[in-house]
Amino acid sequence: MAPPIVRIVSSSSNATTSASNLDDQLQHVHKRFFIGPMPQNALLPPEELKQQTKRKHVFTRIGSSDSTEEELSQIIKIHARSFFLRQGGREEDWSENEEQSTREEMYRRWKESEWGVALRRLRGQSEASSNKNPPADHWIGGSFEIGNIAGINIMDEAESLSKVSTRTSQLSAPSVPLESVIEPASGSVATEQQTFVTAPSEPVQSPDVHNPASQIRAVSSAEGEHRDSDATSPSSSTALLRPSLTRKHDSGPSHTQSEPPRRPIIKLPSFSRGSGDHPHKMKKSVHYNLSPVESNASSPPASPSAVLERTGTDVSGTSAGAMSIAAMGDPQINWGDTVMRDRMCVRIYSNEMVDIYPRFDESVHRVTRDLKYEGWGEFLVVWRKDRIELYENYTIPGKEWVTGHKHLSFIIPLKATKTRLFLYSFVDMSFCFTCSPTSRRFNPVKAKWTIHSAKEGSNIFIFKVKTRSRAFDWIWQLWKHRGGILPPVVEIRNPRLDSKLKIDMPNVDGAQTYRIFSRENLIALCVQSLRAVPDWKYLIERQLAEGDVLQLCWRQGSYLDWIWLNEDVEGRPRDWVVICGLALKQTMTSIPVHLELRVAQHHSEFIHRKDGARLIEPPSIEGYVDRIKPNSHAKHPLYLVTHEGNLFVLRSTDAHPPTPLGAFLSSIKADADYAHTLRMTEVARGVQQLLDANSVMDLRSILVVRRAMHPTMQTTYNIKEEDIDNQVDDETAEVMVNQSDQEDIGGEEGLNKSEDKHDLRMRRSFELLLKNGHVLRFETYSCSVTIEWVERLQALVKYWRNKHRNDAKEEMELAQGYRPPVTPHIYAEADRTNYAEPPVDPSSTLPALGSLFNWCVLEGCKPIVKSGKIFMRQGLHGQYRLVDLVLVPERLIHFRISPKSVMHNASRKTINLVDAYVCSGYFGALVLPVGQFNPTQNNVPRRYRDGLETDDPEEDRLFVIWYRQVAAVAEETDSNSATRATVTSVDAPSTHAEGSDIPPLSAKRKFAIFRTRSKLERDAWCWALDSTIEQAVRVRKERERKIRESGNLMQL
Repeated sequence: MAPPIVRIVSSSSNATTSASNLDDQLQHVHKRFFIGPMPQNALLPPEELKQQTKRKHVFTRIGSSDSTEEELSQIIKIHARSFFLRQGGREEDWSENEEQSTREEMYRRWKESEWGVALRRLRGQSEASSNKNPPADHWIGGSFEIGNIAGINIMDEAESLSKVSTRTSQLSAPSVPLESVIEPASGSVATEQQTFVTAPSEPVQSPDVHNPASQIRAVSSAEGEHRDSDATSPSSSTALLRPSLTRKHDSGPSHTQSEPPRRPIIKLPSFSRGSGDHPHKMKKSVHYNLSPVESNASSPPASPSAVLERTGTDVSGTSAGAMSIAAMGDPQINWGDTVMRDRMCVRIYSNEMVDIYPRFDESVHRVTRDLKYEGWGEFLVVWRKDRIELYENYTIPGKEWVTGHKHLSFIIPLKATKTRLFLYSFVDMSFCFTCSPTSRRFNPVKAKWTIHSAKEGSNIFIFKVKTRSRAFDWIWQLWKHRGGILPPVVEIRNPRLDSKLKIDMPNVDGAQTYRIFSRENLIALCVQSLRAVPDWKYLIERQLAEGDVLQLCWRQGSYLDWIWLNEDVEGRPRDWVVICGLALKQTMTSIPVHLELRVAQHHSEFIHRKDGARLIEPPSIEGYVDRIKPNSHAKHPLYLVTHEGNLFVLRSTDAHPPTPLGAFLSSIKADADYAHTLRMTEVARGVQQLLDANSVMDLRSILVVRRAMHPTMQTTYNIKEEDIDNQVDDETAEVMVNQSDQEDIGGEEGLNKSEDKHDLRMRRSFELLLKNGHVLRFETYSCSVTIEWVERLQALVKYWRNKHRNDAKEEMELAQGYRPPVTPHIYAEADRTNYAEPPVDPSSTLPALGSLFNWCVLEGCKPIVKSGKIFMRQGLHGQYRLVDLVLVPERLIHFRISPKSVMHNASRKTINLVDAYVCSGYFGALVLPVGQFNPTQNNVPRRYRDGLETDDPEEDRLFVIWYRQVAAVAEETDSNSATRATVTSVDAPSTHAEGSDIPPLSAKRKFAIFRTRSKLERDAWCWALDSTIEQAVRVRKERERKIRESGNLMQL
């Protein structure tokens, strides 16, 4: 059996110019600072704190002296080597003596720090007088970086450890050993050079596809040999480019300023024309050394007649043989056995005229007439052998108890010639069946039911599964059962290199095909094969050395679907996790689906300003403040916290402050996984803060952050917004500081020592000048705390104001991949010719899509999965209202936006996503009542304040959440249990909903309708919602299993 062939086709080295904004990714960190001291009550044990303040959620406690010292010593021991290297030490100087001295130095620094002194004093007081309660107004500690100890942030250091191991393993053996030989090109010489690689017949033993060391190891081992052979080894770009003088120096990627980037031109060798200028050109052939393919360049090619006469084993191993291979053989299924069953949202139509639809998807549905609406709702969909059955509840109460099964509403015969399977929407991963209408009759002689198909007409069933991975499994298994044929060639694209890699389908059995086309094996093969592309070293290898990883994804247009789940919802392995996407390419979609290899990007930590300089994202902040009322000057204690460019306001009793290192959770072990556990604990703490927030403010609505300048609060100011916009890229204004600020010891003690208390209160206050003309004043613990609040808030306001503008610009550039720009570009030069805009290229690479569909959503790096302003309405009737939408794990929070206030109050009701369905596009628009949606309405171009320009139709900006309302008490209990489960054991599956009641099939549900500004924004929201629902379902495996198995079936 000849292993499959891999062909690499690359564009010119100009691909480096398209990646100029993607250089030097920063370390994926999310730093956060707590500003000011903390109430001592926030560090009390939960039992004592519950008796005093009745506070509900507690994340921190003070351990005993012995246990805390032991945990602290263990943490210092784990990070001592990193501390030594950061202080300028060398790797070869690390020894036991250095380790001991480094640990002593780290412990000394922590012991002398502000929080080290405060915690040790607090433990001494608690041990001396355990029966005395601290005063309510007693404050301890000061500002600190969350997760930092002795100058080392242990949460960030955990991520950098993998990068250190990557740099030290560059001379390791490659995980996919390949050997290269130079062979003469047989037949005619192609005008385009190609690189051939034999795919491994066995899966690569890769430790973890998420480990960057396992990916860079395959590249770095042959770096020297590959660098020496660059001048002699022709690549796919050799025949496409003129000689470039910039390649003389090996200091960076090649740049060509005179020509635009070229698209790859793919030509099969048998169809390529000969070139008289290069009669003896060689091409590079790379073979897998475990299954070498012997080259026979001297033998003449077979004649067409001989090829057509091949039969039986002669066809095996050829592309014709691969084409004749069925997807996989079905396991033995007895008649009546249940193959798959799930609850789905189903919409049903019928047509009495059309017998067969050649293709039916969202675009065809939009223009199809004479469809009779039959109904829609949640059905129990069951696949039995050669038919699909749709069950629903009986309308007559008690009939299900009498009959012993649910009502069988519809039957779809799978083996009928008129039955066809189509992908309806890639965004929703919904699929549909078109088939002949069926009816069933009971045969009393044979004592069984018979199914009859009508000769005319057709039924259309559109299915929407709750989770995306389960929908993939349904489509793959149904497509395979109906005799789907795998394509002869699998193509993998790399947008960054603008290259394509083609793999011939091997003629092997199903299990072997699964192993060859596994996710880990394909990624390792691509890493080995794409080394031949000249710009690999500067565009991909650099990012792999910095800790990034490569991942596979399916892309349709501007929508990315990452391949990230190796197990199904029941915990069983999904061997078809990659190859199942090939079924999408065979279901006649209007827009082609491509398999791509991309760098798994996380949330970007910087932006580029107009002058090209980087603007680094400042750390998030939080802390206790007192708001000063404008009229009464009364103080209202609050807790302010920033998340994703928003300032959230909480009651001081629901603050959930962070844990200073030294007051540890007794349930968390101080081992190597402590950093990961602490990070997940911080995410859970942030989620609880968002759920308890009373209001939110967009940082863009703040014009100026300054210290208070008058003892009496001023309600107006003379600053114009235009002046602030012109100073966006300038340096942050300096904060006024005087000598008396350093003398303020803070608190009531410092206030009592002051001679002018009104002046001290003023210097302890800072003000927010808002765009609507209002002024908010806050008072802090001391003058130094106020200065820190002003400096950090100024940096955050400046960054997020630029960030939103950059996002709008990037979104408009991405939108040009599927539609022309709304406003054509007109150059300011009078003598410059204005050419027409280039036509839309649906197959454009769009490398920046990875930042919109980033992996922070999948890995839960932040408390907020996604946020933004969006139009929303509750129910099917009413008006759209602009809300601030915040997506957190399992919850969707919306804050009401008032036109006269910049503080958006939180809604009391949140949307529970556990049992929710997300529908978009035309499928979602059909939910609207008659008369509210007109598909023939002209699209009016729109321009928003941040510069975004769109003209997408309404159905492309619409998505609907069909959810089940949960009682407030049950929802709160579920949230508290989830938080405690996350803190106790992050990796342990959550069981907080395993024993909850199974919702009935006819459970009442509500609609939440959302309308975005553009199609790209809609796609990003749908993907984030689907990913959140996927994660919520997978932590409730037992509950989901009971939901799938609830309800008896009819015995036909």
